[in-house]
Amino acid sequence: MSAGSHVACPTLTAHQQSVPDTSSKPTVFPLMQCGSETANTVTLGCLATGFSPSSVTYAWSKAGTALTDFIQYPPVEKSGVYTGISQIKVNKEDLDAKQPFKCIASNTAGEGEGIFIVTRKTSPTLKVFSSCDGGEEVSFSCFAKDFAPKQYEFKWLKNDGVIPHDTYVDQTPAKEKKTENGTLYSAASFLTVPASEWTQDTKYVCEFKGKGMKGPRPSVFMLPPLEHTRKEMVTLSCYVKDFYPKEVYVSWLVDDEKADSKYGFHTTKPVENQGSYSAYSQLSLSFEQWNKSDAVFSCVVYHESLTNTTKAIVRSIGSKTSQNINLVNLNMNIPETYFTQWSDALEAEKDNMAEPALTFILLFLITLLFTIATTAFKVMNPHVWI
Repeated sequence: MSAGSHVACPTLTAHQQSVPDTSSKPTVFPLMQCGSETANTVTLGCLATGFSPSSVTYAWSKAGTALTDFIQYPPVEKSGVYTGISQIKVNKEDLDAKQPFKCIASNTAGEGEGIFIVTRKTSPTLKVFSSCDGGEEVSFSCFAKDFAPKQYEFKWLKNDGVIPHDTYVDQTPAKEKKTENGTLYSAASFLTVPASEWTQDTKYVCEFKGKGMKGPRPSVFMLPPLEHTRKEMVTLSCYVKDFYPKEVYVSWLVDDEKADSKYGFHTTKPVENQGSYSAYSQLSLSFEQWNKSDAVFSCVVYHESLTNTTKAIVRSIGSKTSQNINLVNLNMNIPETYFTQWSDALEAEKDNMAEPALTFILLFLITLLFTIATTAFKVMNPHVWI
């Protein structure tokens, strides 16, 4: 660079830019465990979402008293905001006594709170009335009183067939009332049919189903195997008894794997008997499959009355274990309707059963005649022994 020359230096100008405040307070969602109904404790969760910055503080209380025995997990960031969770275990008795639990999540922008409200499941008082004034129509009224929670469904049946709601059915919205046991609801459904459809042989039924209301859980029996000698087949039967509502699912497992197309299986439609339902399921297999060493065949029953922890009822049997089955008279009172429902299947088995049945009858008659003749001979000749 030559002497006397001048260098122009750039001018730096500082600009101060304001940063917008992106902080936001948490939104809180109370969570409650849906697990076992028999556990002594229940886990409550406090889900805080949409907050910024990431620093958040949780506070738990019961009836205004602070609780400190809770767990707090680190928040997770997504799209510039954070989500966090805290959980605490409480005594189920405290929830049953309607002790108010509260969770508060707070940060520099504010706080959000969640209150835990337990809704009791209460079965209704159900009454049905009918009226016939000799006119062209007959009316039926079905009243469900004092149930909880609010979700429910009425269903009308004519001779076990469902009547569509858009045909003859009207329904009132649920009305609520506050009680010391919480909020209870009442509702009504009305059925109007032509008088010509109300005959001596016609049966109308009103069914009420509330969310969370569980009917009786099924009893499941694995019956002894039935062998078909001519066909070289074995039939396993699973009797599912006394459940409600009637929706049920039965599956078969072979060594804990779902039975494939090599096996034939069939489940009857549920049959109603005195307010509950029963059904049969059968698995057909060959002698070779049945006598397979250590093979185990299982009947698995799924029904909504089973709790989250049980989920299904399983009954198992194998060729070896079936030899040691103790037969017990369980007095299962199988409905006569089954004989009608299964008549087609039994017709198919008649040819296979006719020959062994006839042989059995002939052997029985021969034995009976021989016994009578022997007894008569002894009486006439007391000193002769056979």
